[in-house]
Order: sequence, then C-alpha cells, then structure tokens
Amino acid sequence: MTTSNDQPPRDNLIRASYPAVELRAEEEGGMPTLVGYFARFNEWTKIDSTFEGTFLERMAPGAFAKTLRENADRIRVLFQHGRDPQVGDKPLGPIAAIREDDDGAYYEVPLLDTSYNRDLLPGLQAGLYGASFRFSVVKEDFDPKPKRSTHNPEGLPERTVREARVMEFGPVTFPAYAGATAGVRSVTFDDLDAAIAPPEPALPADGAEPPAHSDEGSRETSIPAPPEETRAVEYTTRDEKASRLAEVKEIIVRTGTAYPGEMPIDVRAEWEELNREHDQLVRDIRAWDERMARIADIGTNQEPAVEHPYAVPTVIRTKNPEDIYDVRSIETSTRTPEDRAQALRDNAFRSIDSSPIPKGTSVDGLASFLDREQYDEDESGRLHQEATRRVLLTGNPQYRRAFAKYLRDGNDRGFTPEESRAAALAVTGTTTTGGYAVPYIFDPTMIRIGAHTAINPYRAACRVETISGGNNWKAVTVGAITAKWDTEAAASVEGGPTFGQPDFTVQRADAFATVSIETLQDRPDATAELTAIFGEAKDNLEENSFTLGTGATVYPFGMFRTLAFTNLDTATNDTTAITDMTRLEADLPLRHRMNAAYFMSRSTQRQLEALDTTGYYFKRPGQYFAAGMPIPGNVPTGNTGTQLLGYPIWEVPSAVSTLTTDGAIIVVFGDPRSFVIVDRIGMNVEVVPLMLNGATPSFPTGQRGVYCYWRGTARPLNVDGMRSLSVQ
Repeated sequence: MTTSNDQPPRDNLIRASYPAVELRAEEEGGMPTLVGYFARFNEWTKIDSTFEGTFLERMAPGAFAKTLRENADRIRVLFQHGRDPQVGDKPLGPIAAIREDDDGAYYEVPLLDTSYNRDLLPGLQAGLYGASFRFSVVKEDFDPKPKRSTHNPEGLPERTVREARVMEFGPVTFPAYAGATAGVRSVTFDDLDAAIAPPEPALPADGAEPPAHSDEGSRETSIPAPPEETRAVEYTTRDEKASRLAEVKEIIVRTGTAYPGEMPIDVRAEWEELNREHDQLVRDIRAWDERMARIADIGTNQEPAVEHPYAVPTVIRTKNPEDIYDVRSIETSTRTPEDRAQALRDNAFRSIDSSPIPKGTSVDGLASFLDREQYDEDESGRLHQEATRRVLLTGNPQYRRAFAKYLRDGNDRGFTPEESRAAALAVTGTTTTGGYAVPYIFDPTMIRIGAHTAINPYRAACRVETISGGNNWKAVTVGAITAKWDTEAAASVEGGPTFGQPDFTVQRADAFATVSIETLQDRPDATAELTAIFGEAKDNLEENSFTLGTGATVYPFGMFRTLAFTNLDTATNDTTAITDMTRLEADLPLRHRMNAAYFMSRSTQRQLEALDTTGYYFKRPGQYFAAGMPIPGNVPTGNTGTQLLGYPIWEVPSAVSTLTTDGAIIVVFGDPRSFVIVDRIGMNVEVVPLMLNGATPSFPTGQRGVYCYWRGTARPLNVDGMRSLSVQ
C-alpha cells in the first residue's frame, strides 16, 4: 500500500450518520435506553470536507477493539459533543454495553432521568437525531491512487481505519444536513457550532429604539463571559482532561514537525487552536490540583476556626502535569526527601501500568522492588530512588524511540531534539560506564521476559534480591535457638541464636553479537528481538554458572558444587538407589522441608523413575514419582510437572546425569530460598557502528556490533538449608 504526504488528518475527527439513533422503551414511566451503532464496518463512505479533503473511508472490523477494551470507562455520551448551549457537557447516561459485533460498534445507554434528557425525548422518539462520534486514527491503510472500482468509480484516495481511539459519541442534529440523503458525513466543530448557534438578533430599523435588555439589573452588574484564552476546555473529569492533554501534546508535536517551513494556513490555524487547548488544559488541571490540595489541607483541621497564617500546601508539579517522565522537575520542585521518593515511586508505577509490556513478561519482581517504601536519605533509600529514576528515564517513549534508532543507525545523529534530551538524561542518570541503558520493558535484569524457567530454573525457584547502586548486598542469617527444661532457681545457659552477615558482590557479565545493517534497518521490532535474544543468552549463562560455578574470582558459587550445601553420600559405592531419596529427605532439618524442592537433570529424573519399582511411598508400584498432583501449601510445582515424595522437581540442564560416577553431585534437595541470586538493576548496550573484517588493511563488513553487559552473582546463603546427594 503506498502512502502520500497528502494523507487526510488523523486527529479530532467527527463522523455523523443518519439515521442511527433508536430508543428502547423500559418499564412504564421509566427513561428509555439509547441503542444503536455509532460506526459500521466495511461501508465505504465518501468524505468531502474542506478540512479533511475528498477521499473514501471505511472502518475495518477490530478498529475499536483496543479503545473499547482499554478506555471504555473514559468514553462519554454527550449531546452535540458537549457543545449545546443548554445541555453543555452533561452526560446523557452511563454506557451499559459497548462492543464490536459483525456489523459495527454497538452501544446501549440508559438515559438518566434529568430535565435535559426529557427535553430531548420528543426529538429522539421522532427520529430527528443522528449519531456522531469523535475519534482519532491510530492505525490506517491509505492508498492515494487506487484503481477505479464499483465502490470507487472516481478513483478517489481510499483510507481503511484499522485502529481508532474514541473519545465520545451521542446524538446530534445538524439542521444544515436535514435535506441530505442518509449516510455518513465528516463534520468539524465549526460545522457543529454553526448548526447549533442561536440566531443573531435583528437590527432595529433606523430611528427605532433598541429592544430593552431582558436581564434583571443593569448591564454593569452582569457577569461577562470569560475571555477565549481562559475558557474551560470540555471534558468532565480531571482524568479525561489529563488523557486529552497527552493526546493534544502528541498531535502538536507530530503536526509541528511535519513541515520543514511554514505550515499551510488551515493547518496552522488548527495547530494554534490545539496549542490554546493545551495551555487551557494545563491551567485547568493545575487549578484542580491546587483546589484539592487546599481542601485536603483544611479538611484535616476539625477544631474551631482560629486565626492562623495560611501555609501554602505542598503541590508536586512538573512543567507538564501529565509528563510522568519529567524526573528533573520532580527532583527540583519537591520539598522533602519523602515527597521526592513518593513522587518518583508513584510515577514509576504509572509508567508500568501504561507501558506496552511484551506478551509473556512478568513485572512482579520489579513491582515488588519498587513497592518498598524507602524514603530516608540513607543508602537503601538512595538506591531505591535510583531504581525508580531508571524506570522513568528508560521508560520515556522519547527514549525508547532514541534507543531503537541508536541500535539501527549506530549513532545518535538521527535523534529529534526531544529524543536527544531524553537520551542525555537517561545516560547521565543511569550509567557511569558509557553506552545506553536498555529500556526497562526490554531489560531482563528488571522484568522477566518470556517463560525461560525451563532454561534457568533458579530465578523462578530461588530467592532473588535486587540492588540499584553499588556492588554489594549484605544479608543477615539467624540460627535456631535451643530451649530446655530447668529445675527451680536453676541458672539458664546461652541458647543462641548465631547471627551471620554474608556479603554478596555482583560481577560483570556480557555478550556480544553482530547484526547486519540491513536487518536493523528493515526490522522495526529489532529492539525487542535483540534484547530478548540477549535475555536468553543471559539465562543460559546463569543456569550453567548457578549450577557449576566455582565461586572463584568473578564466578558465582553453583548449587551443585562441593561445599555449597551439607552433603550426603549414597548408601552404596558407585550406585544410586531410589531409597537414597528418602534418606535425603530425612537428613534435611524439619524447618527447611516446608518449601523444599528437588533439583536434578532430566536424565537423572528418568533414571530414578526407572528405579521406582518398590512402591515404598504410596504402597503400590511406581509411585515415588507422581505427576500433576496438588502440593499442600501452594508450593510451586517446578518446571517438570512432576513430584518426588510429594515435592516439586526443578530440571537443571547443566547438572550431572550419571548415577555411578564417584563424587558426582546428582541431586540437591531443600528450601530454594537458601540459594540467593543478587542482581544490580539495569542492562546497558553499546553499539560498534561498523565491524571490520580483521584483515590488513581492514574493510567494513556491513555489520554492526552490539555489546551488552549487566552485573549479578549467586551463591548459597544457608549451607544447612539444602542437602546435596553425591555418589559414594
């Protein structure tokens, strides 16, 4: 499908159709229900407007699915789009049903029992109103030069709307179209205002007295209308205005950067009107927030009124009230460390709620970390705020676009000014070693991307701790207390506990890959794909290191290494028996059995299943192992779907698979929380713009190098919390 620079406008569009409004009577005396379709699918409509141009348009099935799924509670039902001088922006009723079916976007709205609705009833019952909805085009197919066809004999440009964002809908009159044939028409707010404007008063004849003023009192005491620049913008609630503000900002940026020189007159007029609406929305939201702060301030004081000097309430405000990613404004406008930490944390959660998280991704770990209420100016509070800042700086849509361009082009020369500012803030605010921080929605050190538990079981089963600054995590371990019986007046003795403070030091891990320039330029999803592949490489590295790592220098201390946990030998030399599993369970202290699990390779599991012939556990053959049985206490079921002696089994690909090798650790059993993984939050990427072939002289290969690095470690926390089984 070809595109053109003359594509029709996409934002703040209105479509009106006739006839399209029906009433369904309810119980006797009650208000009826407004029913119908505000849009129908696959019906080509000729749009002929000085604002939009002339073209054919149709709505594709599914065009409203996303807006109805995500924003149905924000859509309002208004008369004349809220511009009627009598009704204003009062809602006609709640939306009882709104959905897509085979025909189009269907709605049911029970009318509120109000005076303005009763005034509308006769016209609605007589079928004098059409239906209209206001929307913006999110995705479209546009063909500027289609072939002539039955539905398009003139060969007009064709637009198919694939996704639309609906703001509101409802009945309209538009008397200017009263004699027109039924169908869908493009309408602008100017058309609407002209249709519903009251008639101009007749001028008096020469020499005649002007008609008397009908208002009580003098003209000097009447209240003048607010000037245009301060008139309240439509939309009922603060949330609606905030949503509209974000939409207007996006339109202003897109329209303002679409023309290298002067804008066409009509486009400039619309752009200036959007800027006025933007400024008014900002003023409205600010006024609301200040009023609410004042109400909260005086609402807590229930004592009799006493003359006190008024203290200005603390209002956390950014340059743009709805720019949740404006970290710098938050840090400069908040008065206390508590206010700053709270504002950063709240905005980080708003980002998580509104970001396009990839399918199969878990944000539980990140949300849990951000949920820690650490406001103090101590080390933990500062590190926690570093994490919230990273979420906001790398979650900024401008930064995500800049990051994708950086991977594609190997430099920052194609950044817009907004993208450059976002990138500069993110680099200075999240890294000290160069490179670009991976946007958190693709960062495997912050959220789990995909279901990789079959590759790396430790992250799903074991304890994972996150730090956001420095390179150390300090733990505290506590041993058991011994109690005893005593005779009367006997002296007590020390019974523990024993405290320990293990120190985990994170180390750097990295991966390097080469990608052809063509791939990076042709694949718009290259960012997501590359980060997912790096995430998988990270899982593979960690699974092997967390299993067999020596603990020396930079390596983690693996769960299957000697001295990682208290060891138990098999009962027979060079032989593993199924009864060794019961010995392993019996040897584990009772306090660690509640959440215990088995860790072993798939081959070890199958060999043990082959030995399960005695029926020792369930008193019938082959029942040491069971599949799919519920485990008391909602214990995780592992990644195998199989249980051994009622405990889940986690498959460890790198574990030893032979049951007869002297000294080989083949099974680890116990509480997985005794093995701790520590992550320093954040993965960074650097791009080598052009790879060389290594010859003398060297020549570019048409590939870019992508270098990815992160920091973390893992090792046992409590050696008595698990048992390893090795071949005697």
